[in-house]
Amino acid sequence: MNKNFSPTVSVIIPLYNAEKYLPATLESLLAQTFTDFEVIVVDDGSTDSSVTVAENFFADFGGRLKVIALPENTGSGAVPRNEGLKFSSGEYVFFMDSDDMLTADGLAELYGSAKNFRADVVHMTRGFICSEDLNPDATIEADWDKIPSRDVPELETTDLAARVEKMFATAYGWAPWIKFLRRDFLIANNIKFPELRISEDVVWTIELVCLAERWLRFPKRLYIYRRSNNSMMRSRRSAAEEVRFWLDPLIKGVDGLDEFLGGIKFFAQNPAYRFEVTNFFVKMQLAGMLDAFDDLSNAEVYEIVHEDLSHGDGKHAALISNLMVFMNYYRNTRR
Repeated sequence: MNKNFSPTVSVIIPLYNAEKYLPATLESLLAQTFTDFEVIVVDDGSTDSSVTVAENFFADFGGRLKVIALPENTGSGAVPRNEGLKFSSGEYVFFMDSDDMLTADGLAELYGSAKNFRADVVHMTRGFICSEDLNPDATIEADWDKIPSRDVPELETTDLAARVEKMFATAYGWAPWIKFLRRDFLIANNIKFPELRISEDVVWTIELVCLAERWLRFPKRLYIYRRSNNSMMRSRRSAAEEVRFWLDPLIKGVDGLDEFLGGIKFFAQNPAYRFEVTNFFVKMQLAGMLDAFDDLSNAEVYEIVHEDLSHGDGKHAALISNLMVFMNYYRNTRR
């Protein structure tokens, strides 16, 4: 990358085994009408030719592309995104997935809106979903939020209580790629993705919602999400493995989230909201385990949870194991 190049926007792309999809992603960036941006691709230990595919675009980007290779796979998008942020230098940051695309006016629209509204976060409320083979006849319009949005850009309320209530209605979306962010805002507030197997974007978004002074809802459809094997969570895990998979974000995530909330004056003065936010997060993780409970007895659930927690610091292992068993019992009795 040209050392003298100081971009306005840094596009960060975590990469893992996406050799089949990455060309279309990078080509959509080459087609941007706004060109004052850099692309930082962070490979997370790909076992295919993804890195080579990315490096083949060096000449096309003319010094605006950087490829970083992590020494080993980290198991989630958190570390690659954090690493990309560390190497970024743009005034704004945009996280893309390695199998998605952006309309040609995407960066121009996002940057223009961020500047006009002095936004910390530009939140795209709508977009497109396309098929894996990019069949134009299969592309559909999508609303990312669960609540209706206006047809014009609109600044979000600064009332944190109101924001939290809307968050429970999934009004902010969890995906990093629907948010265009002011880099100084992220750095000043030390906002990073927690290193969790899954749901790291949920914790990250909650922090954004709580800390962003100027949050802009942006309704124009710019982002093209590709339905692919790379972008969809498909599990072949056993029931026991599924429970273990969701334990990591459940325990580590809620601890980190509660610590974060404890440092915000609003939640210190309104402990009920602090509880509701952490409870909301816990319920999301437990929902991921529900199907696994169909194939496990209460004793098996207890043993799995207790064993996994005992490998760490062991704090509250028995209590948490019993709570999980109680949840399993409660679910079964409601059938």
